[in-house]
Amino acid sequence: MDAAPLRYSCFAIALHWVMALAFLLMLASGLVMANLDIPKSLQFQIYQWHKSLGVLLLLAFFLRLAVRLRARVPELPVRMKPFEKKAAKAGHFALYVWMIALPLTGWLVVSASPFGLPTIVFGWFEWPHIPDLAGNEPVSEFAETAHQWLAYAFIALIAGHVAAVVKHYLIDKENLLPRMGIGRAKGE
Repeated sequence: MDAAPLRYSCFAIALHWVMALAFLLMLASGLVMANLDIPKSLQFQIYQWHKSLGVLLLLAFFLRLAVRLRARVPELPVRMKPFEKKAAKAGHFALYVWMIALPLTGWLVVSASPFGLPTIVFGWFEWPHIPDLAGNEPVSEFAETAHQWLAYAFIALIAGHVAAVVKHYLIDKENLLPRMGIGRAKGE
């Protein structure tokens, strides 16, 4: 069997960073819509953009999952403690769960909304609503609450992910960034 690669594939790296940026934009736009007093017309535009990017992230999730399941991944550093390796795997699993849960709950919000506004993904195509949910108030309330709290939890997960990389770099003197395309991996 071939040795594990030193870094993720170029495609996996690109997908990681594009999706990371997109999710940060989604979280920022969600916080703006929910917490700032902005004109309704601007709020509507941000909402439409947020929905469009959410659809693309939902589709990108399945591509990312397929890439992750098919490709060999770099091994975690040998010096990492067993509990850190378990925490890393659990953290990555949680990030994947949140990457699917947030777009799905967003889709529920839109589908159950009493307004029934269509989702026209960046003017390219219309994304369908989940059938038989239009105007379903209990589903709408649940989905909105779940979407909001999942977003806050995702912010915490992302912060933990970044903090772990920083901790490994500053304290353990282990640079994990080359695995994700930033800098040169040891042995290259």
